[in-house]
Amino acid sequence: MANPDAPQDSPEGKPTFLCRIGTIFLLSSNKREFSKYQEDMCNALQGDPRVQWVKRPKMNMDFCRHLAAYPDAKESDPDEIMHGSDALRAVHLDQPIIFKMVIPIKNQPQHHHADDIPTDTYWVAWDGVVVMILWRHKKKDLPRSGGQIVMQLLEEVCKTVSLGVLNQACSPACSNVFMHSDLIVNQVEGLDEARVLDSDRTTVEIATPPNEQPEDVLIDLFFAFGRPSLYFARQKNLGRRIIDLETEAWGRASHLLSHYAAHAEASALPIKDRIGARWKNRGWRSEVRSLSAQTWVCMTGIELMLRKWKELKNDFSDAATEHSCMPVYETDYTDDVAIIESIDLSRLESMSTQIESRLDNRLISIATAGGAISGGITGALVSLLGG
Repeated sequence: MANPDAPQDSPEGKPTFLCRIGTIFLLSSNKREFSKYQEDMCNALQGDPRVQWVKRPKMNMDFCRHLAAYPDAKESDPDEIMHGSDALRAVHLDQPIIFKMVIPIKNQPQHHHADDIPTDTYWVAWDGVVVMILWRHKKKDLPRSGGQIVMQLLEEVCKTVSLGVLNQACSPACSNVFMHSDLIVNQVEGLDEARVLDSDRTTVEIATPPNEQPEDVLIDLFFAFGRPSLYFARQKNLGRRIIDLETEAWGRASHLLSHYAAHAEASALPIKDRIGARWKNRGWRSEVRSLSAQTWVCMTGIELMLRKWKELKNDFSDAATEHSCMPVYETDYTDDVAIIESIDLSRLESMSTQIESRLDNRLISIATAGGAISGGITGALVSLLGG
């Protein structure tokens, strides 16, 4: 009996594939056993008419985990970003669920209106964080819309079992489901694992051992690039939150300075205008103290997150070096790293410290003056009573 997934129209039985890697977090509002997550997802996928089959791998529960995943800033309240209270519970499974989906081309979404959907058949691997999607690729051009349907399918399937998904694009403004590097995959005799051969901008040439079934090619790719992709996904998610938190810190510092500037400008006005201006800006010191405290909360959060981010950066660098696969991530990696490594909190710290010091000095002056006046009045009363 012929294998329906066997290569077709390939002279040596070694077709070229195209693979894309993305970060789609599996979200859970209520904790479950990891085996239950896997069972629920596999059953839900198998029950979807677009999915032809599902393979449920044997997992080591000791290596499954819950992770914190932060949404884009536009999805959260500023105070939630400051306190981290918008963190979502993500699920990472030790082994990816493998499935094959067949969806008519006319039912697949176009990416930026690109009418270039390449196929109706995809093989997918997903461990709750890293998703890899594979299809046979014969044309020279790389289809922009290829594989985008996987996000819609996972959203709809997860919803049926009270789970959710969060797609982490390269930036908040990007609508692409995947990283920007396309993996062109060729099967090569004599290999025992997938490896990077060459790269050119956003195209990476990959060689894999020969396999008759596409899902085995996908498993080889996941074995080679799954762990670096996991570290990359976690580092990028935490990095985006650090950038958002720094934005919040500067926003509060800017608000704080606006109050201080308004007070300084009022002090320079003629006395008849000064009273009205100060009344309009009444209570500014209390708000400045509150904003200063919030700025310190943001800075503390950034410091703590930066330590974890550096650990993940080292883990990713080690894993990418081990598998010689940095070209896979280069396009989506360097910009965020440059921004985060340029973060300098010294100006924020100095600003907050100076303003708090001035407010404290003013209180001391008032207290000292009040003590002197009180002492003078007490002395005068004693003199009068003594007389």
